[in-house]
Amino acid sequence: MAFGFTSYIVENDEKLALAMERAARTTDDLRVPLRSIAKDFRKSRQAIFNLKGPGQYPDLKETTKKSKERAVGFVYPILKLTGRLDASVTNSGDKENVTRIRKLSMDLGTKTPYAIYHQNGTSKMPLRKFLFVGPESSRFANSQISGFPERALNTLNSFVLRKLGNSMEQATGIKPKIRGDK
Repeated sequence: MAFGFTSYIVENDEKLALAMERAARTTDDLRVPLRSIAKDFRKSRQAIFNLKGPGQYPDLKETTKKSKERAVGFVYPILKLTGRLDASVTNSGDKENVTRIRKLSMDLGTKTPYAIYHQNGTSKMPLRKFLFVGPESSRFANSQISGFPERALNTLNSFVLRKLGNSMEQATGIKPKIRGDK
């Protein structure tokens, strides 16, 4: 079976891309912060699949609302019908979830075959993105989602500062004080 594939390249968010580059220059292994970032990414996607209304998405047509209500007993959230797409994006243990964390990069996404139609829209269905990271996120979602890039930046920056602090302590014997440390 062939699967559609949608990818997000971190360069779409310049600050996050620069932070990744700086972090990679500081260490040869970013798996620790990338695991935290991936967990936050999955958690923030849950907000999309729990919307009690259309959110920032184009609303469903009245006929579609009525047929969805009859078929499954609810209209909202728009992106939820069976829960398959939701689980594949928010649950790292789901068989259709994509979470690959390598030393200096990661892939996050879904293998759900119809995901690409939501992500890109079609002639019969408006765009209903659920995989986004950068500046476009405020168009579609609340602060839980649109705050993701800043949280990822903070995670990377904290990791780099700790790495630099550890290197400095090993070289000089002096432990630097990092903001947030007690």
